[in-house]
Amino acid sequence: MFLLGLTGNIACGKSTVAQMLVERGAARLDADLLVRELYADPKFARRVAALFPQHCARLLTPEGEVNRRALGEIVFCDGAALEKLEALTHPAVIVLQEEKLRELAARKPAPSLVVVEAVKLIESGQDARFDAIWCVICEPQMQLGRLMQTRGLSEDEARRRLEHQPDLESKRRRIEESTAARSSTPFIIIANDFGRDELERTIEKQWKALSFKKQT
Repeated sequence: MFLLGLTGNIACGKSTVAQMLVERGAARLDADLLVRELYADPKFARRVAALFPQHCARLLTPEGEVNRRALGEIVFCDGAALEKLEALTHPAVIVLQEEKLRELAARKPAPSLVVVEAVKLIESGQDARFDAIWCVICEPQMQLGRLMQTRGLSEDEARRRLEHQPDLESKRRRIEESTAARSSTPFIIIANDFGRDELERTIEKQWKALSFKKQT
């Protein structure tokens, strides 16, 4: 299977791009959905709550799952808290992701291309795993508006979330550093500032460029 990493910061349009790839025949794994699966596991939820004992009572729902809204209010106001959470969740997501990839590879037939979507796909050290990486970007003001419109966040809440997003140049540098001793992983920037029709044309062009590399 050809593995395509799809990254980019919050509200840039990764999910839209991923859906366009699914419509062209790709299988999809979304790291956000994997995190939700972990947060729905009471055992893992207790590990998350234990990271923040002073907030433990409000971090768990009556069903024993993580209260994601309450967790977001904590970690997106505190960089150290976010780092602590990511140190727990990133390895667990990668393990779950590998399980899902093995399940996809065992299908008859297996998908020729799998797109793995994650904000911190590069920062979590997964970049070497992929045959190519696409990074979706857009203007910060567009991100802000999308966060407020689609997630119901206030402007202050949306700005706090954007403050904790990794910058594009750090992603690019990480790719360059990690590929220095091996064949380079293609790193493609997908601009999502010009409307859906233009994005569709960009994805079609990049999809065709990938098609000859698809593996079985």
